[in-house]
Amino acid sequence: MKLPQLKNGKWNYLLLAFAMPVVGMLVLLMIVGCTPFGDYSLLYSDMYHQYFPFFKEFRSTLLSGESLLFNWSVGMGMDYLGLISYYLASPLNLLSVLVPEGWVLPFFSFLMPIKLGLAGLFFAIFLKKLFGKDDLSLPLFGCFYATCAWALGYQWNVMWLDTFALLPLVALGTVNLLRDKKFVLYTVALFFSVLANYYIGFFTCIFVLLVFICYEICRWKGFKRFFQDLCRIALFSILAIGMTAILELPAFAALQKTYASVNNFPKGFQLNIADQNTWLGLLNAMRQVAGNMNGGISPAFVEGLPNIYCGVGTIILTFLFLTSPKVKIRDKICSVLMLLFFMVSYIVRQLDYIWHGFHFTNQIPYRFSFLQCFVMLYMAYRAFLMRRQFQLWQIIACGFFTLSIVFCSNSLQNPVFIAYNGIFFLLYIGIFIYSRWGRPIPKDANKEEIRGICAARKTRRRCANVLLAAVMGIELILNIVNFGVNFGYTHIGDYPHGTEDTASMLRYMKERDDELFYRTEVTHSHHLNEGALNGYHGISTFTSSANVKVTEFMETLGFSAVNYYNRYLFEESSPVANLFLGLKYMLERDAQLESNPYFDEVWHSGNVYLLENNAYLPLGFLAGTDLAQLEFGVASSSFIFQNNLFSAATGLTENVWNITPAKWLTIASQDVEIISKISNGYCSYQAGETSGTLKYTYAIKDRGFMCLDINMNARNNYTVWKNGVQLYSEGITLPQTIAVSQVEPGDTIEVHVTCKAGENNSVTIKAGLMDDVVFRKGYDILNASTLELTSFSNTNMEGTIHCNRDGLLYTSIPQDGNWVAIVDGQEVETKLVGRAMLALDLEEGTHTVQFIYKNAAFSLGWKVSLGCLAVFLTIVFFVYYYPQIKQKGKYEAK
Repeated sequence: MKLPQLKNGKWNYLLLAFAMPVVGMLVLLMIVGCTPFGDYSLLYSDMYHQYFPFFKEFRSTLLSGESLLFNWSVGMGMDYLGLISYYLASPLNLLSVLVPEGWVLPFFSFLMPIKLGLAGLFFAIFLKKLFGKDDLSLPLFGCFYATCAWALGYQWNVMWLDTFALLPLVALGTVNLLRDKKFVLYTVALFFSVLANYYIGFFTCIFVLLVFICYEICRWKGFKRFFQDLCRIALFSILAIGMTAILELPAFAALQKTYASVNNFPKGFQLNIADQNTWLGLLNAMRQVAGNMNGGISPAFVEGLPNIYCGVGTIILTFLFLTSPKVKIRDKICSVLMLLFFMVSYIVRQLDYIWHGFHFTNQIPYRFSFLQCFVMLYMAYRAFLMRRQFQLWQIIACGFFTLSIVFCSNSLQNPVFIAYNGIFFLLYIGIFIYSRWGRPIPKDANKEEIRGICAARKTRRRCANVLLAAVMGIELILNIVNFGVNFGYTHIGDYPHGTEDTASMLRYMKERDDELFYRTEVTHSHHLNEGALNGYHGISTFTSSANVKVTEFMETLGFSAVNYYNRYLFEESSPVANLFLGLKYMLERDAQLESNPYFDEVWHSGNVYLLENNAYLPLGFLAGTDLAQLEFGVASSSFIFQNNLFSAATGLTENVWNITPAKWLTIASQDVEIISKISNGYCSYQAGETSGTLKYTYAIKDRGFMCLDINMNARNNYTVWKNGVQLYSEGITLPQTIAVSQVEPGDTIEVHVTCKAGENNSVTIKAGLMDDVVFRKGYDILNASTLELTSFSNTNMEGTIHCNRDGLLYTSIPQDGNWVAIVDGQEVETKLVGRAMLALDLEEGTHTVQFIYKNAAFSLGWKVSLGCLAVFLTIVFFVYYYPQIKQKGKYEAK
């Protein structure tokens, strides 16, 4: 299957294998109008909230030359190597430093087509080296791998695509290692595979084990060779993985502090997909999984069945592989068992748990399903090479087997599904039959007749090759079209929110304020990693690397946070909570300025306003020693906890928050039946056939700054009104305390909660007024002794503090076990506030305090990486270069 000969050379089919997926995806981006061709982008779900903000911050860090050990722009600060190892370790990300600022998002968008192109290229190299072919089949099958359902469905997890692309090279290296004892490709490919993303790299390592077992079964050469192969693959696997220790050991240490580390192994017989945990349920789930091998259905982007479609023709060829007498029975058995193992792994929760790094995924299930696509395409290509040798009965039988897969699908009622699979099924089967169809050579035929029949067969085979290539090409195009039609693109006209006005205010803020460290946030968040996206030291974050203790600390303070979501989100809230976060500035990006006596307007550009905290406390300040003993936990109300927190820090006994009296509150409804309500703000309800509204109304009798403690089980949207004027609207997912405004007697505050049709749930809203006199008195106590930084870097900061009393130096430095404190030249013992923030005891007087980040896992990791690299290079030298040098010496001696 070759293209027409070029006049001045020959086709580079490997280059085509790279170019075809890239061009296909770029054409799609142009048609849709994705950046840089329009105002849409591929930013989807976590790619919007996490991956691009992290990518942008990584580029800034590289350009600034700052340390990669710790970062202050992701959340309140976190171990950066742990984050890099999962999100940012792709070598292609290093090229971002060459890209102008205005082209960062387009470059990021181009990474997906480039990585899919590399997947096509590497799969083509795998086929070429393994089967010795160099024709059009290489780019065609490479494209089927590059655009399989897993790749297109999960392409927005762009950090996974490197390891996906490298899998064929790892597989080829495994074969070279076991068959030819050549170890360089295997070691290098596995190293980059794990380095680029340890999570998907873990799947690759399991796959290597499966390939090793299958290879030894299919190519058995005795126990001696088996143990030699085992030792060989173990050695170079250890070296490859060991060379990644510089990233992976810090990542492993960081993971021990995340919520994922508390997952438990499932007990009993539990199944995914199945409607019942029985053997019949298992079989029904297997049916559904098999049905998802078909085309014409949208790949699962977030939730759904495993993404295992890789071509209608692939299914037919896979069955033909199993019917071929030229394929060893061991090869067939191992291939089938591997496919069945993958399918059972999707369903049995114990296997699913192990595959996903010994924890259950939060959405995006069956993340290892690309391995099944790889195996099926391998089987299909072997059958493709034997396609002229199959008998008519084999083709027809495999056609029926393929139809059985079609009828396993849950999409049989979808006419597009039927048309897609039906048409391609008939085309592929027709071509395979056509290539076999022809007049047999009669026994008494003369040379002329034989020559004519052979010429006709050659012509028919040539036509069949052209038709087959055309049909495969059309299926590849329609596969990309299917993705393009079903994918949810994002409009980026206002991304980040506020765009140029936000950037202008941040530049102004940094120019006017020369303090070495302070935190900034937005009043109402539109993205979950605003600091990383906009380039400032912030508070909010959403990342699987989030320190669970910091998340719980933020939750206790009253912010939108929960440990199993791996996120904490700042929105304009309590001035008391702000004291403990080092918050100096806020950005209001919708020109909705609520009356807040604790923030002063500094400047504005367009609708973006820069606000400065007039009750600001820096990174460290002296508090009462009782603060270290305060038990952090979710209280009945964040107002009650903040009263305790404020008293422990300041020593004051008066309450800084006063919960509003029950008589101020009335709860009414529209198109919603109130089932019960309590004076503390609790209300259970039943919505009707259409959506309705609950209305909380507070008739204000006193003066003060008002906040709401909101808990909505149904994740309702709501709006806040003051005296008939809407202040803002929010979509809430988690309980949180949120600022309203300064209020005066006679004001009316309303909260309108939207209830979906048929919704049966409850809402609890409590209101509190802050006592400004108590707050200012406590603020003056805390502000009397603060840490003044004299030097600051990501991993080393130093400052002085004049303590007017013995006390506890509280810092808003998240302690992950790696921060060391040095006071007056001596390392001292540290404490934790809320099990998260770094603190230490200080005596009255002036002290020099230094904080140094010493990552013990990194210190060990780079040494392990260097050692493994040295061993690997030594082996390379003695295996490949030393014999040449020795031979050359003998020759010269003669």
